[in-house]
Amino acid sequence: MEPFWKAAAVILLTVILSVTLGKTEKDIALVLSIAACCIILVIALQYLSEVISFLWEWGSSVHWLNSCIGSLLKITGVALTMELTGLISADAGNSALGKAMQILGNAVILYLSLPLFEGFLSIVQEIMGFL
Repeated sequence: MEPFWKAAAVILLTVILSVTLGKTEKDIALVLSIAACCIILVIALQYLSEVISFLWEWGSSVHWLNSCIGSLLKITGVALTMELTGLISADAGNSALGKAMQILGNAVILYLSLPLFEGFLSIVQEIMGFL
């Protein structure tokens, strides 16, 4: 939990510095915010790596579950990236780019969801075939 508290401290310091610098040096405040986001992302990946390894171990016992977990992890990565880049774009004063990133991210999530939909429909067809 120590990395979590360090991340919280980095965020609070970044907010204070960004507010202070934002009045005079908006460019530096934006770069500072982006750097803090990168640091937080690295810390988050430390926590997520253990979750991902657990899911892969668990999913390896069932073949179709393994492919579902892979798709879900990709979708989660796209969603987190979409959210972060959208927020950074909005902070930079370009909310149109942030909205465009959200549209792109949603399209990619739908594309990555196709194997899950196909698997779900095949399971439904098998169940309906047995009735």
